[in-house]
Amino acid sequence: MIKIYLYIALTLTALFQALSSSAQQQKPQQQQQQTLVVKGKVLADDQKPQGNTAVYLMTAKTLAVIKTSVTNEQGEYIFTQVPTGDFIVQATAVGFETGRSVAFSVKAAAVQVEPILLKVQTQSIAAISVEARVPLIQQKDGKLVLNVENSTLAAGNTALDIIQRAPGVAVDKDDNLTLMGQQGVKITIDGRQTYMTGDQLASFLKTMDGNQIKSVEVSTSRSAKEDAEGAVGSINIVLKKNKLEGFTGSALASIAQGEKFRNNASVNFSYKKENTTVFGNYGYSSNPREIQLDIFRNVNSNTGVRNFDQESTIAQRGVGHSYKVGVEQKTSSRNTLLVQFTGDNNAERNHTYATTLIGKPGNMLDSILQSSSVSRSPFNRYSANLNNEFVINKASKLTFDFDWSAFRNRANTDYDYTTTFPDGSLVHAPEIEKSSMPSNIDIYAVKLDYEQTIGKSKLLFGGKYSRIKSDNDLQFDQFVNNQWQAYPGRSNHFAYTEQIAAGYADYSASFGKFSTKLGLRAEYTMSDGNSITLSNHVKRDYLDLFPSATVGYTANENNILSLSYARKVSRPNYRFLNPFEYFVDKFTSQRGNPYLNPQYTDGFALNYTLLKMFNFTLGTDITSDAIVESLGQNTETGQGWVTRDNLGKTVSSYLNINAPLRIGKIWSINNNLTSIHMNYKGPIAGSYLNVGSVFFQGRSAHNFRFSKAFSAEMSVNYNSPFMYNVYKMKSRWGADLGVNYNFKDERSSLKLAATDIFKTQKNKLSTNFDQYDMKVSQYNDNRAVRLTYSYKFGNLKQQVKRKNTDSDEKSRAL
Repeated sequence: MIKIYLYIALTLTALFQALSSSAQQQKPQQQQQQTLVVKGKVLADDQKPQGNTAVYLMTAKTLAVIKTSVTNEQGEYIFTQVPTGDFIVQATAVGFETGRSVAFSVKAAAVQVEPILLKVQTQSIAAISVEARVPLIQQKDGKLVLNVENSTLAAGNTALDIIQRAPGVAVDKDDNLTLMGQQGVKITIDGRQTYMTGDQLASFLKTMDGNQIKSVEVSTSRSAKEDAEGAVGSINIVLKKNKLEGFTGSALASIAQGEKFRNNASVNFSYKKENTTVFGNYGYSSNPREIQLDIFRNVNSNTGVRNFDQESTIAQRGVGHSYKVGVEQKTSSRNTLLVQFTGDNNAERNHTYATTLIGKPGNMLDSILQSSSVSRSPFNRYSANLNNEFVINKASKLTFDFDWSAFRNRANTDYDYTTTFPDGSLVHAPEIEKSSMPSNIDIYAVKLDYEQTIGKSKLLFGGKYSRIKSDNDLQFDQFVNNQWQAYPGRSNHFAYTEQIAAGYADYSASFGKFSTKLGLRAEYTMSDGNSITLSNHVKRDYLDLFPSATVGYTANENNILSLSYARKVSRPNYRFLNPFEYFVDKFTSQRGNPYLNPQYTDGFALNYTLLKMFNFTLGTDITSDAIVESLGQNTETGQGWVTRDNLGKTVSSYLNINAPLRIGKIWSINNNLTSIHMNYKGPIAGSYLNVGSVFFQGRSAHNFRFSKAFSAEMSVNYNSPFMYNVYKMKSRWGADLGVNYNFKDERSSLKLAATDIFKTQKNKLSTNFDQYDMKVSQYNDNRAVRLTYSYKFGNLKQQVKRKNTDSDEKSRAL
């Protein structure tokens, strides 16, 4: 532990020395230039402000570009730290002729440039190609952003494949997303909660078409406006949006070959006329996989040690349909109304074949278990949102948001067990069982925000109320005497209701080179977990306060520093609270814990951005009552299970470095390295745990731009071995490769990509904690070759903006 903090201290010392040196070197120049500002506006012929327009500050004689900027929604632009001299400002926008200001001189005061008028192109001119290369990873508003919209490797893959490429993000053995090595991540789509965690979230992301994704935003901090849920941080999936006037859209088709053939397709469209915008999309995904899972357990009993050596093949097939339709209506110059509906219909079928060799060490078999289970899980999610934004005046606005979401899952599983002696004769008659678990979840959320701008500061007040109701009715039967009978002790009906009322306030302001954002959120939670079958009723109500604070310092545009703190919470997944068992097979199950408490995290993060390129994030998360996976086993029968318990405390410290690099004109590189130290301390599985380890996660992404038409990408990743709770995780690495060709029509492209080329992305772990001795090896069929064709259609002239609504709730369903 001392070594890692010494390493962090030395790193920080070097960073601050570089920052101080850079600031001192630039101080004389800044003192001369701090008042030298050039600002102005860009308007169309009809005097309407032109937002999102590129503007360039150029020398008057040679037309050399000195600085670049983009106009805001009011068409305003500003250049700071401008040297003395004679300049002009040039503005360019799609569908307009290039506009220029008259020449002006910058001497010793701010300069207000006359408005630049852009004329609509009315005659045919030679085509002008304006190409902007967005970095693969960039730091924006305190978030690390993975831009995948035009990535060859992202084309045709699922959302889960893409998300794990983001800085500090990984997927554990159970397909749970982790951030900076920790679980407890809040997943949102366009700022809206997915209302899912665990295997259901993994299944949803596996069937979600990755071609709809524009970028992935990773954040370890939060504001008071955001839900406190998410002990580590949040991952926001930003979907592609058509922003062009008239009718426009895109279509995509993709095929892939792994162990199984895969395919997906999607189409999205947008139509805008005057104050009305209609938009929508549809995606289809078929993503079958063949998963290999091997588990070896040593079980100590009164009669000695017994081995359970299981080899499993899981034939997994998921077919998903996702769709969204919405209307945005500007009802007046100050009011905008948005209504949208989203749906997902997924059908997943898993067929698991397993052979378990049972006996004493030294290949002394006493029996062999042949298992076959078939599960069918039709899963439907529906969501509707109404958002209204009213601009009271230039300094204030009021936003109302209402969400409704419904989840319907009809999971059914058939089990068939045959136990034989080594010679093939039956130990006892085959065992046939089945289970049915319909699960219904309904979520309602409403919130109201008031935002007021006062000079250079901004104040936000808001309130939110949400109500979640979950109903799970598990029926477990066994086939006995040629008829189905209820299996004693396995059926269970569990109902859960949760209400959260929240009030919050955010204040942000800037003072010269300093900026600050302070927030406080209060959440009053009332929960009621009722195991009807077991007559087990657990009620809770409690009030929590969640402060947050961020202080930023901009020494100059090349040295930006921020320090943030936030208190966060992760409430148990509803399924983890259900006391009954989910059986994977005869010897493996998962048990709920109705007495599981929320975990609370105090998170600290220091972020430093150098030269607008290199980003360093240093953080520490201190979690009390940490929710961790715990083990249990029956030494007589050999049955093992996992559950969730509250560990005393975990401390996780991390350093994330993102460093882009360009070699020549065609080769650009983005390197991301995360160093993590994790410590677990507290009682678990009947014993006391106190372990810590340091591990590394690294990814190096390479882009080769050979021409406007042809490009290639390569990505290599590595995870070092480490201790995760009671598990020893082995190292793993992988390599991906992709090529892209853009056709001359500039509307269509063809992409070919191969993932996990060397088939090395395997999860291998073991534990030898107290009485538990186990080894696990799992491969999720990651190696595949994919071919993707995409086409853009419609009008590509005038740009418009469409607002996204923000809703925070849905993270723990199913």
